[in-house]
Amino acid sequence: MMKNLLTVAIWLFIKAVFISAIVRFTLLFLPFKKVLGWLGEPGKETPQELIVSNTVYAGKVKTALWRCNKYTPWKTECYVQALTARILLRQKGVPSTIYIGFRKNYDSQYEGHAWLRSGELIITGEKGYTSFQVHSFFS
Repeated sequence: MMKNLLTVAIWLFIKAVFISAIVRFTLLFLPFKKVLGWLGEPGKETPQELIVSNTVYAGKVKTALWRCNKYTPWKTECYVQALTARILLRQKGVPSTIYIGFRKNYDSQYEGHAWLRSGELIITGEKGYTSFQVHSFFS
């Protein structure tokens, strides 16, 4: 059982690295309109409740993305992380919602942030997300 869990964790980490590289490359070199479809249906949120197996898988995706962010040589910003998590969760049919929010910083400049929620769990962008005003969301 433990060996199987370790294998799932390693496999998810490898997939997260690969997908985040593709997402990062795409965001750098293609127009935003090409990526817009990856976000999902605008203005629609997924339920706060998940079945237990989906909650467990969402937690594993969160851990894989944390490791991906820690060990990859490229910068995986909040938007890259949210899209990567969305793709990983969607592959298993786990519902999720991407939120995009803004706030003014101390220089009165706007800052943007993206985070992804699955059920009640914030998968990516958890740090400071409550200080951002939600502008749009996609599921």
